Amino acid sequence: MTVAILTVTHGKVGDELLATAESMLGVLPLTCKTLTVSDTCSPEKLLGKAEKLCSELDNGDGILVLTDIFGSTPSNICNKLSTTLNVRVLAGLNLPMLIRVMNYSNLDLHKLVEKALSGAHDGIIDCQDER
Repeated sequence: MTVAILTVTHGKVGDELLATAESMLGVLPLTCKTLTVSDTCSPEKLLGKAEKLCSELDNGDGILVLTDIFGSTPSNICNKLSTTLNVRVLAGLNLPMLIRVMNYSNLDLHKLVEKALSGAHDGIIDCQDER
């Protein structure tokens, strides 16, 4: 069994990041689903959809929920999930974070969170300083 991934983002950000990661890696080693949040959707309905997706993804090892902007509607929905389910929620989803997670797919939820955070942080570089 392995941790599953749920992205909850504005628009198609989650879909696009997962598609890009799959293109780069050839295959996504973790089971992944996305929830697209639009400004016309009801937060209550979205929470219900997120809970349903989590129940479909949960195989006993937990779910890493990745969202784009802390404090936004997607993030708020995700944080409601973390009060009742075996999930960890990280905001600030970026491609380096996602690639790092996929490269350490054998880790448990706690260690995978650490790798995701380091991937996100390490992926932010001032290119002018790197010359």
